[in-house]
Amino acid sequence: MSTRSTLLAAFGPRVQIRDEPPVREGSAERLSLKRRPDADLNTVAAARALVRRHLPVKAAHAVMTELFDTGEAYVEVPKVESLNHLISELTALGIEARRHWPDQISVRIVREALQLSQSQFALRFGLEEATVKNWEQGKSKPNATAMTLIWTIHRHPEAVVDALAMGGTTTG
Repeated sequence: MSTRSTLLAAFGPRVQIRDEPPVREGSAERLSLKRRPDADLNTVAAARALVRRHLPVKAAHAVMTELFDTGEAYVEVPKVESLNHLISELTALGIEARRHWPDQISVRIVREALQLSQSQFALRFGLEEATVKNWEQGKSKPNATAMTLIWTIHRHPEAVVDALAMGGTTTG
């Protein structure tokens, strides 16, 4: 039985989602969603919660379908007025929600823990020395991709070195 027919059987042919007003203000948040094994999953109410936060209906449906099919999904919600409120709302609907964005970490602390100079750190991990200096001096901040790399260097520096050592070769 397909997901579509399962959802249709469970929830009916049409679901009204415009019964609650959308949130007026908030910032975008990336979330990882997991189905809670100890709770009943209410995908319709969860989709409503996401649509109220300006996620398009089609996107909310796709996220809920993925969550229903695989047990997990990732979504960027356009307007979240309170992350804690949304997390508790989704928890009550059988969904474990977590912010899916790297926390800030000090590049200087990571570098110093490895006992490397700025130039050694930059060279070893494929970064520009000026970029490392700017991050440490607060002239700029690492974006999400760079912050993910910094966290990986912090936890598994050898994995980054190994990935860079691979050069242009691929396995397959």
